[in-house]
This record gives sequence, structure tokens and C-alpha cells, in this order.
Amino acid sequence: MLPPVLAVTQTADLRALLGGGATGDRVAAAHFMTGAVFLVLGGIVQVLALFVVRFGDILPISYGRLETSSNLLLMVGFGVVSLAGGVYYVLPRLTGSRLAAPELAGLGLLGMSALSVAGVVVIFFGLGDGIQPFGLPWWLDIPMVGVLAIPALVTLLTIRQRVEKRSFVTLWFVMGGVVWLPLLYLSHLVADLPSVSSITSAYAQVFLSSGYVTMFLFTVGSGLAYYTVVKEADVPLASRQLAQVGFWSLGFAGVWWGTAQLLFGPGPDWVAGVAAALGLAFPIGTLANAVNVSLTLEGSWSDLGEKPAVQSAVYGLYLAVGVGILAAMAGFRTVGSAASLTHFWEAIEFVALTGVGTFLVASVAFGALERAVGRQLETLSRARSFFRLTLTGSVGLLITLGAAGLLAGYSWIGGSNSGAFVDVGEGWAAGLGGTFDALLLIAIGFGAVLLLGLIGYAGIIFGTVFVGEPIKQEVLVEKVTADE
Repeated sequence: MLPPVLAVTQTADLRALLGGGATGDRVAAAHFMTGAVFLVLGGIVQVLALFVVRFGDILPISYGRLETSSNLLLMVGFGVVSLAGGVYYVLPRLTGSRLAAPELAGLGLLGMSALSVAGVVVIFFGLGDGIQPFGLPWWLDIPMVGVLAIPALVTLLTIRQRVEKRSFVTLWFVMGGVVWLPLLYLSHLVADLPSVSSITSAYAQVFLSSGYVTMFLFTVGSGLAYYTVVKEADVPLASRQLAQVGFWSLGFAGVWWGTAQLLFGPGPDWVAGVAAALGLAFPIGTLANAVNVSLTLEGSWSDLGEKPAVQSAVYGLYLAVGVGILAAMAGFRTVGSAASLTHFWEAIEFVALTGVGTFLVASVAFGALERAVGRQLETLSRARSFFRLTLTGSVGLLITLGAAGLLAGYSWIGGSNSGAFVDVGEGWAAGLGGTFDALLLIAIGFGAVLLLGLIGYAGIIFGTVFVGEPIKQEVLVEKVTADE
């Protein structure tokens, strides 16, 4: 009996295949489809949150509840579920082994979906604890840690039985991200302890939100983008060393951009300097990955119009550079004095989740679905529309909402120092002026454009699965020698 190998078979022949490879691909496809649903739901709640920021009590639900609900839907329901699907798809192809425990992976999908829905219901009814980024009560936090650990368990079990001895860079990113995620959430539970100070609780909250972006979303997403680019463009990776820079920068230092949100607070004095220095690892990591992919595609740029998966990877990696640069800049005291506790950080978080996250997930989903379900991707025109809407909405939202946050911060500082108006109580908003309101209104418009892009992505996913043209399907099968 030889190790499992990749084989290409006609879609009609797949009905006879009940092996682990086919099961693993079906699990991956189910993750992509479920994640697409949660992406649209989270995008809708995100736009509603922007409305409440601008128009106050226009809705019966407060901004705090809408924001935490949006975070839960986008970070767990979309991000973790979709990237787990990408991980389950690439693991057999990079290890030469079938996906370990596909039933456990399916159980994880069910658990993450159920907890995301239950969490939103709990938050809307005011039963959450209000702790960022999810606001879940402790009796939902505990099972959440368990389901978030399932992708790590499945990944490690699959890698342990691998046949392929050479490790492609994607395995580093995947293994690191899925292991760090439950540890991040476990450390976040410190904020729920009754004896913990409010300062410690605040740091635990930003550690999870920033760590999720750098140590999971950008790390796993970038690793899957590497696989997509090399596979779809049929070119060798330009540099393993640049990939290592991207991996370690995002994994161990980039998380410090989160601490920049608490500058000038009652925390230790040394935090500001460390956050500014180590926060620079965020743009360095994203830039290393973007440059590496650009070098890999050297000579192949003219063909990208016919490869939406590769296009999506490029858009995601370069948009991540922009997000990383802005987040790192606000880690320095000059900018941080105005950006702290403003909507600047919501702009960073929203675009990281729905902009960069959607592009990176699409980069693996577009290529994986064709091979996993044996259906051709929906028309290229729909993919181009998805790119235009998502990129326009992301960049516009990042600029306008970020600018509104900085304007608010500098207005409060100027008004307080000059005594033109009070910076607390009923008169604090007097220094914002009409420009702030106009920027928020424009941000809502860009948020709506971004939402249309998210809907376009979901349409492509479901359209490919249900109405895509049948093509050859790629599965793992056992290769048996003649004497057996």
C-alpha cells in the first residue's frame, strides 16, 4: 500500500468515493458556505452599528450591543469558520494524508455556528457581560474555548500522520494560527475573573481583538494565500525567508498594536514605548508577505485577470499592509494621543475583518471550491464586481471612519486645552462640528458599498456550489500496487 496521492476524477465518478479525502473536502466546502452566511449577517450588523454612531437612538439596540454582535458574527462565524475550511482543504494536499477526524471538524463547525447565533441572541437581550470584543457571559465563553480548539486538534492530528516530509510555508502559518487562537481566547477569560482589576481587564480585551487580527486572521489567511498563489499560478515561491519574516512578525510582535488603544491610560509607563516599537512588526509582517507574493508572481501579472483566487490574495495582502501601517502609526504618542478611544480603531477593526479577511478567505475559497465540489467558479464578471465593491468600500471606510476618529480626538484635545468647550458631560460634543458628522455619513455609504461586496462573495460561493458548470474534481484516493 503506497501513500495517498492526488488524483483527478470526473464528477460523475465521485458518487462511488466514500474515502476520507472526499469527506474532508465536503467538510471544507460546508465551512466556506456557512462562513459566507455569517459574513453577510455580520456585515449587515456592522452597517447598522455605523448608523447608530451617526444618528444616535435611531435603533432600539445600542451601539455597544451591535458592535459586539458584529464582532462575534465576523470573527467567529465568518473568520474562524471560513479559515478552518481553508485549513481542512490544504492539509491533505500538503501532508499527503487524509484529513484526520473529519467528524470532529464537522462538530466544530456546528459548535461555532450555534455559539455565534446563541451569543448574538444573548447580547441583543442584554444578557452579555459587555466585555470586548464579544461581550459573552462566562457560560458561553467556556464552550467557545472548546470549539475554537477543534481546528488546532484536527490540524495537529493530520500533520502527525503526514507522508510528505517537506514542509511548505503554509503549514507554519496554519499550525501557528490555529494553535494560538484558543490560547488567545483562554487568556481573554482573565477579564471575567472577579478579582481582576479594571486595568488588567482592559488589556485582556484589546489583547484578544488585536491578537485575533494578527495572530490568527492575517497569519492563517496569508499562509493560505501563499498556497493559492503557488497552486493557481503554477510558479515557485520566491522566498521562504520573507515568509518566515511575515510569520514571526505577525505571530509574536504584531499583537502589540492593540495596546496602543490604551495610551495615556492608567497602565504602566513602559507599555507606550514597547507598544510603539513592537507594533511596527505589524506592517513589517504584512509587507513581507505582500512583497513575497509580488516577487512570486513576477512575469505572471498579465494572467491575473483569469485567476480570481490569485487576484483576491493580492488585494488582501496589500490591503493588510495599509491596515498595518495605520495601526502602527497610532502606536506612537503623537498620533495615539488623538486616536485613543476614538472611532479610528473601529475603522482598523472593521476593515481588517470584512476587507482583508474577506479577500484572504476568498483567495482560498475560490480555488478550493472548484476542486472540492467539482463545479466551475461563477462567472469572472461577478468576481470582478466583488473585487471592485469590496476594495472601494474597504478603502473608503478605512479613510473616512479613521479620519472621523482622528478629527474627534484632535478636537477634544484642542477644545480642552483652549477652554473653548468642556471635554466631559453634555457639552463634550460641541467641538466636533459638522465635518465629523459628514465623515460619518460618508463612512456609512462606504460601509454599504462594502456590504454589497460581501453579498457578492456569498453569491459566488453558493452559485458555484449549486449552479456552477461541472468540471473535474480533485480528491485524495489510495494508490494500490499491482501485487496487492
